[in-house]
Amino acid sequence: MKSIYYLFFFLSFANLYSVAAQEKIQYNFKKGDVFMIEQNAIQNITQNIDNNEHLMTNTLYGIFKMEVVNVLGSKFVLDVNFEKFKLKLDSNLYGVLTDIDTSIPATEGNVEAKIFEGLVGPKFQMILLPTGEIESITGTENLVEGMINNVEEIDDFTKAMMRKSVEKEFNNHDMVESMQQFTFIYPEKSVKTNETWENTYTGDFTAKNTWKLMNYSKTNINLKSDAIIKLNTTEDSVIMELSGNQKTKAVTNTATGFIETMTVTQQLEGVSIALEMNNIKIPTTLKSTITYKSL
Repeated sequence: MKSIYYLFFFLSFANLYSVAAQEKIQYNFKKGDVFMIEQNAIQNITQNIDNNEHLMTNTLYGIFKMEVVNVLGSKFVLDVNFEKFKLKLDSNLYGVLTDIDTSIPATEGNVEAKIFEGLVGPKFQMILLPTGEIESITGTENLVEGMINNVEEIDDFTKAMMRKSVEKEFNNHDMVESMQQFTFIYPEKSVKTNETWENTYTGDFTAKNTWKLMNYSKTNINLKSDAIIKLNTTEDSVIMELSGNQKTKAVTNTATGFIETMTVTQQLEGVSIALEMNNIKIPTTLKSTITYKSL
C-alpha cells in the first residue's frame, strides 16, 4: 500500500512540475520602450544561361528604430523609422549595378542615392500582437513621399513614375510581410522546453515554420525554426519561381520578448522566366544569410 502512495505522490509531483515548466513566451512592451535593431543581409543569386554562369550578390544593411507609443490591451502600437540604409548590387557580368549608403551625402545628379536618402527619418506605424504577428502597418506613404520629395528639379511625369516604382517596394501590405519575418516568432499558448509550434508567412515569400523552444531562463529565450519556403515574384521582365528551406536561430530578451540576435539562412532553387526572351526558363539558385542584432 505504501508503494501506491509513493507512486501517487510521484505522479502528482511530476504533473505539477510539468505544468510549472510551461512558459508563456511573448512580447511584453510598455509605453516608451525604444528598440534599435541592425539588419545585415547577403543574398547570392546564380543563374545558368547557355552554360554561362551569372552571379549576382545583393548586400543590404539597415538600422531602424522602433518606439512603443501606446499599449491597447494586448496590442502594441509602435512608431518605426529607418536610421541608416545601405544597398549594393554586384554582378560578375556587369559590375556594380547599385551602391547606396545613406550615411554619405548623395552627390548632385545621383537620383537613386537621393531617393534612398529620403527613406531615412519618416515614420510609419505598426500594431504588433504578443505573438509577433503584425495586425497592421500604416503610414508607409510617409516613406514614399520622403523618398520622392528628396529628389529636386524633376517634372511631374518623372515624379509619378518614380512614385509608382517606389510604392511597389514600400507599401503597407508588403511591409507587413517583410517585417513579420523577424517579429512573428512566438506561439499563442504556453510551451515547454523542446516543445514545437507552427506558424506561416504569406506573400511573395511564403514560409511554413516549425519553431522550437530550445532554452528558457530569467534573462534569455533561445528559439530555432526549420521552414519550407517559396519565393514567387513577378517583375516587368522576369518571373522567379523558387522553393527550398530556411533555418532560423534566435535569442530574445525574456522580459520584453524582443530579439537580441537572430540568424536566418535560406537555400532555394528553381527557375527565372525571362519574359522578354520568349519566356525562356533559366535555372536559378538563391542562397542568403540575414542577421538581426539589437543595439
